[in-house]
Amino acid sequence: MQPRAAGRRQTGGCRLAGRGAPPAPAAALIRVLPLRRHPPCPAALPALLLVAAALGDAPRAQPVPPAFEHEVKASFVYTVAKFVEWPERSFEGPGAPLVFEVLGEDPFEAALENTVQGKTVNGHPVEVIRAGGASDLLPCHVLYVGRSQAGRLQEVLDRVQGGTVLTVGELERFAQDGGVLGLRLEQNMIRFEVNVDAAERAHLSISSKILKLGKVVRERKHAMGSP
Repeated sequence: MQPRAAGRRQTGGCRLAGRGAPPAPAAALIRVLPLRRHPPCPAALPALLLVAAALGDAPRAQPVPPAFEHEVKASFVYTVAKFVEWPERSFEGPGAPLVFEVLGEDPFEAALENTVQGKTVNGHPVEVIRAGGASDLLPCHVLYVGRSQAGRLQEVLDRVQGGTVLTVGELERFAQDGGVLGLRLEQNMIRFEVNVDAAERAHLSISSKILKLGKVVRERKHAMGSP
């Protein structure tokens, strides 16, 4: 799928945990820090991504308000995108936008727009669009499959087959069923799985810094040693 063109935006960025962070044992990675009187502003959210598996033994965080949860997940997805390489053919040119698309009605869309406003991914300005259903999908680089699409995942994956699309979702068994990046909030921790076979089919190169922090999923034919 080739992304549509869009105007340039100002730059910005955030960092993932440094090289010295220890890998998570099997599940991943981000603890949502306990809230005090006021939740941190969106600009401060990337700092939450610096908290990795070393905090696994820390006291359990307080319950997280839904709006803040969406902001944290949006910041996480944006940061992961900065550690993914797309083929040059995925862009119309060096200054073409990297397009995030949200499929279905989901509050994640507003959080994502707020998070990426004025920022870039590997030199590409960021654009956020939305599709109501699988038949409405537009060309994109990152496709977030909302919860409203439960039961339609295979149709969605069939639609983007052959494209260079990083599929992301919170549906149960998202990565095992063919999505690239499955994530969830568990005990106030963002945990994620990466289907490396799905990433390979989409011609995406995901940094080892990401793979070491998450759970790597391989499809049955690869796990059994089949070609």
